Amino acid sequence: MDITGSTQFFYISPVYLLIITTLIGFIYHFIRNQEYKNTLLSSTIIGIILTILFVPLDDLIYLFLQIGIFVVLVILGGFLAVGFKKLRIINETENFHDFLENKSKGHRKSWSSRSPRNQTITICSASLLCIVLIISTIYLLTPVENSVLLGLDFDPSNGFINANYTDNGEMIVFIANNTTQCVITGSSEVNATVKITSSDLRIYNQDIPLDGKNRFIYKLDIPENISNIKITLNATKSGKKDRSINFFIKR
Repeated sequence: MDITGSTQFFYISPVYLLIITTLIGFIYHFIRNQEYKNTLLSSTIIGIILTILFVPLDDLIYLFLQIGIFVVLVILGGFLAVGFKKLRIINETENFHDFLENKSKGHRKSWSSRSPRNQTITICSASLLCIVLIISTIYLLTPVENSVLLGLDFDPSNGFINANYTDNGEMIVFIANNTTQCVITGSSEVNATVKITSSDLRIYNQDIPLDGKNRFIYKLDIPENISNIKITLNATKSGKKDRSINFFIKR
């Protein structure tokens, strides 16, 4: 049995999530709906469901903002879907005026005078432009994750029995009562500096060398009278944010 812990978490970037949201709206409406005027309610419901699934609920203002963004993107995806469908089946009698109401009679007359194909292309172009603007804005406002890579492994052959997590997300690894030495292995990246600290073992910012494959090995001597040890690994590299791992070793 392998016991492995790592801080190299994988998550969906907000930009990719917005693109996926648009695609969901596009596929759903392209397959299901005949006319876009009947899709606004379902677009809103899909946007709300996606927000609840992917957005944390601890910040209501952020939640409501995301609901609005997701709903708009699903609706724009629906516009694109119906636009592409109309391009396939369009004829001279079709008109998008039923989908787009405008209070200005002048604008209404100008819009109605266009051919159905031009109306469809205009709607698709406007929808694509709005999608690009929304996603670009979110991308610019989203901080780039640029931390040093730091992975940590716990192998049973190195003296570890089991692993679990605390309520704070910190890892606990267990060793047998008679174990006095265990080996920590892990990896980082080129030109990174990895240090280990444990006040319980009187280790303070001790360097851990990396091999040619950017992996490291560190042997811990554990006194028999100590049953709970906190250890911190820290990786630093010029031009990147520091990365830290906190974990506990318990008998």
